[in-house]
Amino acid sequence: MSGEASGLFDRWSRTYDAAALQRSTYRPLHDAVLGRLDHLEPGAVIDLGCGTGQLTARLAAAFPGARVVGADLSSGMLTEAADRLGSSAAGLVRADAARLPVRPGSVDVITCVESFHWYPDQGAAAREVTALLRPGGRFVMASIATVSSVGAQLLRRVSERRGPTIRALAPSDLRHLLTGAGLEVVHQRRIPRLGPLTWPVLTEARR
Repeated sequence: MSGEASGLFDRWSRTYDAAALQRSTYRPLHDAVLGRLDHLEPGAVIDLGCGTGQLTARLAAAFPGARVVGADLSSGMLTEAADRLGSSAAGLVRADAARLPVRPGSVDVITCVESFHWYPDQGAAAREVTALLRPGGRFVMASIATVSSVGAQLLRRVSERRGPTIRALAPSDLRHLLTGAGLEVVHQRRIPRLGPLTWPVLTEARR
């Protein structure tokens, strides 16, 4: 995530947990991600771009025996997440997605919801995910995605003129990026949700 985007999320953190926004926009994505993990028993989980910790808290509840850590670059989001998690066993760390303070090959599951399109170097972030996962580990992400590469380029150019750059990839381009980073994409589909934008895409990849 760029510094400009991090500042945006610092400001957004105060209203990010509004019930209507969470219910209509983020809850369907969290449900979809958790649905891909319900057969696993991970020992270590990272929620990448954890925001205010909504999904982090659900991961900690779903996997009480796991070490769950939420990572985000926005200090405002992490402050809200700390309040939410309270005495939960889940931890939090302020870090860039491409440079996480985690031992390589030590993580079973990495999740990423609605943050990947903010990363200025998505290839570096994908390679970091690959490096951190154990063999057989899972990366499950859900994020906005364009229909085509042309749409992705147009959205990027428009967003560059108005604020932080949005790098929403088409599903095929995301598969190519993850494959190039050393992951095997095993599942990909659109996630239905309310709103005028194209439905986001759920992608599961295996180390």
